[in-house]
Amino acid sequence: MAQITIEHTRARGTLILGSNPGDGILELLNPWGFRYARSVGHVFLRGSRDRAADMRRIRGAKAALEGNGHAVTLTIDEAERRTFQEAEQDRYRRADHRAERLDARADRLQETSDARWAEGRRLAASYMGEPVKVDHYSAGRHLRDLERSRKMCGRAVAEQEEADRCRNLAEAAATFEEHRKDVGTTLRRLEALRARLGRIERQAEAAVRAAAARASSERPTDPEQLVDHLARLDADHHDVGEQIRHWERHIEEAEAGGAKVWRPDDFTPGDYCRTGERWYLVLRVNQKTLSVPKSLDWQARVYDRGNQLGSRTSTLPYDKVSGRMSAEEMAAWKRSEGLPD
Repeated sequence: MAQITIEHTRARGTLILGSNPGDGILELLNPWGFRYARSVGHVFLRGSRDRAADMRRIRGAKAALEGNGHAVTLTIDEAERRTFQEAEQDRYRRADHRAERLDARADRLQETSDARWAEGRRLAASYMGEPVKVDHYSAGRHLRDLERSRKMCGRAVAEQEEADRCRNLAEAAATFEEHRKDVGTTLRRLEALRARLGRIERQAEAAVRAAAARASSERPTDPEQLVDHLARLDADHHDVGEQIRHWERHIEEAEAGGAKVWRPDDFTPGDYCRTGERWYLVLRVNQKTLSVPKSLDWQARVYDRGNQLGSRTSTLPYDKVSGRMSAEEMAAWKRSEGLPD
């Protein structure tokens, strides 16, 4: 039996040390989300990098190893981490490499698919549509060629589908950085991060209050557990705060470069706002959203009082807004487009 160390740092993620390929460790840990990659060089827990230790999976892995007779040591250090800027640049680099790798795979599959399809069609066409002469000596070869043609064309179709899938994934990887830095996407991410930061602060306050309330009881909070819990929350708070500052700087740089970030001051009731290809009458300006008419006319290009569903309204967050017109500008635009007032 082996001496195994389960090590977790935010910089490297959760790794299994002391394991060698083929020793059965990976098979034991697969149900808990552990995988092996040559680029990592170790069995590792997917999605564990730059995050707090997933103690449920780690304890499950430890129990699985010990149940198979292995000696296991846990080493968890939440303080060892890399900056968010380093992690983000690493994500962009890996996305670029992934795009190159998938593009190359798609090219190989496309080449073999085209070759198999051409050969399968050639075999089938060589008989000029002639039926199989079941009593003739050529029937066996004819049937074998037709079966070969069927199999080759089937494999060609499967390879073409896989090539298309790889091409789509490569395109997504190639535009990963662009989409991640999109202003609207970044604003939505910032809102989620700020909410998460608030939850972390409330969790820390609740843990301290609970420990204080139980201090004089028969079962006080274990000081070591409290310290570990607060240390993880503090590391989470640091990480989320760093992410917020990073994306706030990105928004400032985008605005300085000419990107428009829509805010309540940009609108007054009676204006029109655009999202996608549609325009909405602004009924009310709120702190986080615009109140707009709700309609069932899904083909309309402009939503206003004329096609509003009774008095029902909907809300449009500012990160979804892509344009603005005044009432006068909208009237002129409708005339130019031949739309009814």
